[in-house]
Amino acid sequence: MRRLLNLELKRVVSARSTWILLLFLILLSAVMAYFPISFENTYQVDEQGNVRELTGKEAIRYQKELENEISGEITEEKVRKAILAFQECYREYGAIFPPDVPTEVYADKILPVYPVLDIAANVLASKDAAIYTMTDADITPEDAPRLYEEYQERMASKGRSEAEQEKIRELNQAVKTPFTYESGFSMASLEYLTLYLLLMLLVFVVITAPIFSAEYQTGADNILRCTKYGRIHLAAAKIVTAMLIFGVTFLIGTGVFLAVTNLAFGADGLKTSVQMLWTTFVIPALNVGQTQAAVTAGGFLSILAMVSCTLFLSARCKNVQDTLKIALFLSILPMILYMISSADWANLIRCVLPAGGIGFTNSFLYEVLGTDFVHIGPAVIWSPYFIIGAAVAEIPLFLWLTVRAYCRREC
Repeated sequence: MRRLLNLELKRVVSARSTWILLLFLILLSAVMAYFPISFENTYQVDEQGNVRELTGKEAIRYQKELENEISGEITEEKVRKAILAFQECYREYGAIFPPDVPTEVYADKILPVYPVLDIAANVLASKDAAIYTMTDADITPEDAPRLYEEYQERMASKGRSEAEQEKIRELNQAVKTPFTYESGFSMASLEYLTLYLLLMLLVFVVITAPIFSAEYQTGADNILRCTKYGRIHLAAAKIVTAMLIFGVTFLIGTGVFLAVTNLAFGADGLKTSVQMLWTTFVIPALNVGQTQAAVTAGGFLSILAMVSCTLFLSARCKNVQDTLKIALFLSILPMILYMISSADWANLIRCVLPAGGIGFTNSFLYEVLGTDFVHIGPAVIWSPYFIIGAAVAEIPLFLWLTVRAYCRREC
């Protein structure tokens, strides 16, 4: 069996298209991790009042110095000071952002408290206002004490029905307050991680599609399956080969991505409450580091489920082209459903598909940061839980169906 596995590994990996795609994935991980770092920018005002724009790692380092006073727990006093800074700037200039406000004033008064001011605006200002549109009449320093109480009330209202609102209250009880903020992390890095996982999914669909069906096309399968180890043993060797290649590549690719990201932004930023990094109203009680781990784990299970599904298709279809067409369609179907319908039935199908946790705005990241629920009769299930549960159930199911389809195939 070991020799059979070694031969199958050598056969798959030695194919030029396979090792080129695998090398591409690993190199791409470092490139995509670098992009969010290069996007970072801020302004620095020197002693003479001159303004200089900083980018990349230099901007990250300076931003940490700039936001040092708001680091740690977001207390009532920090919220009050941020609102006072907003009011002073707004009353003098009628705005808080350049070009209406001099860049040096923006860098001196608004940038050091911006993360706190942003969450205060989202929670305490009227629902029609936002940090870019609110006035000094929409928020006052006296509102600071009710930040977390108002957060809980508005969070519950995000549900589309009473059942969803009740589920949100239940899930949100674990959220720790006051929130924590540590400078040095970008939401863009999590978004690029989800994009990288989508590209990895597509690459492994291409790599996995020929595992069984390529030998159907050449007729080699008719001979191989007549040998002593030609049915269940050979099927197991092919499955283990696909899983090993995927597992190692995923470990290296995501490992490089996370290492580049976390070294550049700094480990302290991983302690930030995810509510401070996104749109404030987020269900899970996670910090950025835990969110990063959840997105990686969710991506792993979703891709593994899709790889298992592709193996089944490869064992069923007569040629590689049919396998590839169906597998690629199933890979992008969750994105299509998300774009064309928000109905409960579409949401259920989208989440139950093997690639349900992979995509753009429908990716596992946005499911974790969102308030989507799957309705099955009277049951209301938060979508990330349903996606993970579906993937965990589908992996062994598709692998069993793969072996069964291959062993029962007529020569």
